[in-house]
Amino acid sequence: MSEKFIKLEHTDLNPYKLAEMLEVLENTVELHSISVRYKGEPVLEGAWAPFSLDDPQMMHSLSKIGTSICVGFAVTEGKLHLEDKFLDYVREDLPENYDEALEEVTVYDLLTMQAGSKECCNNVWFSRLEKDWETNWLKQPKIREDIGKAFHYDSGCSYTLSRIVSKVMGENCLSIMQKRVFDKMGLGKIKWLTSPEGHNTGGWGMYLTARQISALAQLLIQKGNWNGEQLVPAEWVEEMSKQRVVIPGDEKKALTHYAYHIKAGKEIFAAEGAFGQYLICFRDLPVAIGITSGAREYLAADICLKYMKEAVTIPCPEEKRAEGQKYLEAKINSLSLPQPEGRFRTPKKAAEKLFDREMVFTENPRKIECAKITKEGYRLKLELVIDGEKKELYAGYKNWKQNDLYPEDFTKRYHCVAYAMDEDALYLSVGLINTSYREEYCLWVNSEDKVIGTWRPNVTYLPEEPDLVWKFTGEFVNK
Repeated sequence: MSEKFIKLEHTDLNPYKLAEMLEVLENTVELHSISVRYKGEPVLEGAWAPFSLDDPQMMHSLSKIGTSICVGFAVTEGKLHLEDKFLDYVREDLPENYDEALEEVTVYDLLTMQAGSKECCNNVWFSRLEKDWETNWLKQPKIREDIGKAFHYDSGCSYTLSRIVSKVMGENCLSIMQKRVFDKMGLGKIKWLTSPEGHNTGGWGMYLTARQISALAQLLIQKGNWNGEQLVPAEWVEEMSKQRVVIPGDEKKALTHYAYHIKAGKEIFAAEGAFGQYLICFRDLPVAIGITSGAREYLAADICLKYMKEAVTIPCPEEKRAEGQKYLEAKINSLSLPQPEGRFRTPKKAAEKLFDREMVFTENPRKIECAKITKEGYRLKLELVIDGEKKELYAGYKNWKQNDLYPEDFTKRYHCVAYAMDEDALYLSVGLINTSYREEYCLWVNSEDKVIGTWRPNVTYLPEEPDLVWKFTGEFVNK
């Protein structure tokens, strides 16, 4: 399930420094997969079980790289100009009452997040809307004095750019990227979420693997050229990666500025997404990196910058290279996220009360309405009703079992589950493979024969509970 790839034979990279980079990354942030290219070739790839290098994960703001490239196509072809007032392209969506400061906002302001937004309208904000995404966003008030002068991150700018591109190019961003970029790079068919009106979301919702991300990073390092064909205009790649607007609070990070819908620093530029997803391009080194993760702290770019520079510039003594290669191989072969706590495979004492009984739960973040847990050899069978749907899945004892839980829904298809027990409780760890999410459950039975449960995610958009733990309860149907 967790693929690995190392190929350093014909490079001068220091394997010890690469191993150290992996160690620091996994001790600092929760990475799910990584793909490193050096001089155009993949040299290091790995995934932290249960996550995979082959299963695409939803990108958050990293998706904006596609929107930026599509804007570049439109600008280069003279169908759009950065100084244009953006309202000229979406006036049919204007609400009756709107902030007239919108009349001052240009396409450039949208592209550099200088549209004077008071609120960051992200994917959660938009997903609450059943229709009229553009009109609802155009209702939002603006800070007139900040337009064109100050950084205010807002994915509504990205959705609007996606709308504008579709209008001037006659097709949506995904269609453009698929034909002009993805197909020609051999990346396969890419999925990108759409609004109720059928427009690509622009600022989130593209599904990619770390391998595909690093390939796109390599394309940008090569100024848009792939195998001798100019897929993206070289001048646009140059322009889109320039440092343009200071990002408040990021002055000491590797990525200090916002560029054209990506971030930029002196030594690297990158598309960055919520929960620590990265498309990293080095300016002076032939290094391209793709990362998927579920991290609360966005530190991966800084770590990669430090250790990749050292891997390139600090030579490994020739007599230690073979040993270093083995050390790196051992490191990458051990990549795994934490297994559930607990020492037992079979239930002990109080934990036995959880098995072979139907439980009905109170409200919980994952909308699990009821459950029945059955022991089957070295695995558990979980029969659940989730938000009105009957589901059946399996968990391995400290061993990830992959379940195709939603075969018709690419947004949440695969769930990998592992379990363990102690004398009183059952612990479950779940990796939602097509997302950034990993979650931990604990279930036990109290003295009143009620089920007590906790849910702890690695990351979340929900208003946070103390220690990031949500509590819920359940009752047995048949006492």
